[in-house]
Amino acid sequence: MKIQVDKTKKIPMYKQIVEQIQAQITSGEIPHGFQFPSERQLADALGVNRTTVLNAYKELKADGLMASHVGRGTVAVSTAGEYPVKTIYQKEPIWEFLYSDYLKNHEPFDVNKYLEIANQKDVISFAAGIASFENLPTQAFEGIEAELLSRQKELLVSPVAGFSSLRKVISTYMQKRSCFCQPSEIMVLSGSQQGIDLITRAFINPGDLILIEEPSFFPAIQSFRAAGAKIMAVPMENDGMDMEILEQLLSRYRPKFLYTMPAYHNPTGICMSLAKRIRLLELVNKYGIPVLEDDPYGELYFEGQPLSPLKSMDKNGYVMYLSTFSKTISPGLRLGWICTGKKLIHQLCNIRQLADLHSNCISQQVVERFIVSGGMADYLTLLRREYKERRDIMAEALDRYAPPGLSWNIPAGGYYLWCTLPEGVSAEALAQRAAAGGVAILPGMPSYLVTRKGEAHVRLNYTFPAKNRISEGIRLLCEAIRELLRLSKEAAWPAENEINPIL
Repeated sequence: MKIQVDKTKKIPMYKQIVEQIQAQITSGEIPHGFQFPSERQLADALGVNRTTVLNAYKELKADGLMASHVGRGTVAVSTAGEYPVKTIYQKEPIWEFLYSDYLKNHEPFDVNKYLEIANQKDVISFAAGIASFENLPTQAFEGIEAELLSRQKELLVSPVAGFSSLRKVISTYMQKRSCFCQPSEIMVLSGSQQGIDLITRAFINPGDLILIEEPSFFPAIQSFRAAGAKIMAVPMENDGMDMEILEQLLSRYRPKFLYTMPAYHNPTGICMSLAKRIRLLELVNKYGIPVLEDDPYGELYFEGQPLSPLKSMDKNGYVMYLSTFSKTISPGLRLGWICTGKKLIHQLCNIRQLADLHSNCISQQVVERFIVSGGMADYLTLLRREYKERRDIMAEALDRYAPPGLSWNIPAGGYYLWCTLPEGVSAEALAQRAAAGGVAILPGMPSYLVTRKGEAHVRLNYTFPAKNRISEGIRLLCEAIRELLRLSKEAAWPAENEINPIL
């Protein structure tokens, strides 16, 4: 339906609406049964008073061209014989029969419902993996307007791999972590999750085998599954994945690649030990298996000096390194990068240009100037101090309020505490009860290949909630756990105390 109202004409505006709708119904452009917007919606769209639209609808109804029905709203009515009546099919397409295998393979766990809870007003959210909104680096954006106006050409388009100046800056930035790479070995991404998607599309055919650590970053699992990959998991220990099991799987199955998050792992917070990092690289070199190293939290260490990335220890080019500025500068920037061989960067660019062509030009310039100015280094120092304080507040609250049977880790960096629930309490039930009490959490199920393995775990984020509400949120969460424990004992009582006859 197309309607234009000219306020300069002498013809009343309601009459203009009537004539245009009448012509479109008569021509068949508006079909029989077409549902019109409400008077208020159309008035807002046309920039006129609601009474104007109301009068137009009244006249069209009087002419028999419109009808109102309870539950259906206002619909178009055709007059038989005036023009060919088109058959209207009321049912929408049966989408389920049209979906591709890619979508059918997609993990059905709906994490969005937990994030929607987290976004509700007054909810204390431990669910989202988002940086603190209380500490955003406003200095990164100050004065950017004038700089953008002086470099207008760079607002038009970026190379697929990102601006060369930013890639040089990232190359220098990585050298501080002992990763010596060339700008040509770097590709700027719209968040590191895009890198997972690009690697998935570059390497995985349906039926290919991928290794992950378990639990693991659930969007990576979803990406691999959607591509039709077969996924096998290496169990996590307190200092990283089990290397004995990893070697068994590498020697027997020869997967396409291994996905790992060695530093302050999501969701467990575990940091892979130096001994295991060395052993992992020995194994991938021995069996010729590439590694996708996901390192969003490596700069967010709280105690001592961090371990260098796997990429810094890789001498033969087996490690494809991913990182992001979304976990440090701002999640809204949606800017990350991948560092790998030139040949692979070229192929990833070929794939990437079919999707979004390149990362946001303004975000690239914001990050570049922030790093070059020295603001990034100072800001990371502030974040480490701030997030350590938040972690400690959460840990102290758990010490104070936790019911028997609840256990958790104390990560040396990153975003998350990983909790094991008391026996008889499921993560799904806890998420629902906690949400009713105003607290959002993320259950552990999507982080496992078999979701039931995650029913005894929840992930708690300490970076996003307001600092002064973390303790209160933990108190409410622990109250919800105690209530579920009470209900579990009540449900089990008859069976535990029942006397069965001896036959």
